Amino acid sequence: MTFLLSEDEALRNLLLDMTVTDQKSASTPGSPRKVKVYFGQPDQELRDQTYPYITIDMIDIAEETSRAMRGYAKPPYFPDPTTQAQGVNYSTELHDWDIHWPIPVQIDYQITTYARQPRHDREILAQILYTKMPMRFGILAVDNNDAQGTLRRLDLLDISKRDITEQGKRLFVNAFTVRVSSEIAPSTYNQLYKVLQVNATGTSGTFVQGSTSNPFTPIDPITITQP
Repeated sequence: MTFLLSEDEALRNLLLDMTVTDQKSASTPGSPRKVKVYFGQPDQELRDQTYPYITIDMIDIAEETSRAMRGYAKPPYFPDPTTQAQGVNYSTELHDWDIHWPIPVQIDYQITTYARQPRHDREILAQILYTKMPMRFGILAVDNNDAQGTLRRLDLLDISKRDITEQGKRLFVNAFTVRVSSEIAPSTYNQLYKVLQVNATGTSGTFVQGSTSNPFTPIDPITITQP
């Protein structure tokens, strides 16, 4: 997974398969028209934009303190460095690994839809609210084609109607503000090695600070060796 890039791609993939119906099409009435999806300020893509279409803009990133934890973790969706999946030449003695708990963050996006026809506008609204970004229990599949993919929480925060008239033509605009739960993971793993040998020695009461008697019986040194 790649922080931010993975979330961007997942959000775009979520919206890519939307269509609207052209009821007044001269060639094939009722034929579907694909709703294209662009990132905000799309440069080259801007020349090819045809209605209806959707834009995605990232508007905020903040730490989500309510999910913050301290300590160490071994997330199952992280690549296992013991398999050298990252191309790192770890020592063959590496037995296990963990990382500091990732920093939880929330990423806010604005999803804006544009349409010339009111029916297209309503069809887009219905599809987004019914199947793409519901008001409750929204889910975003991040890296869902990867074995280490995750399902993220997707919250719909706000919907704004922003219809305008430009150059004498109606333009139906909707702005959705959504929040994606993510995390910033440490860039390095903690390498854990298997203990090969444990040495232990006994002690007597005379060596214990504050002792007035000798209740302990000395024991011979022992060594435990792992196979």
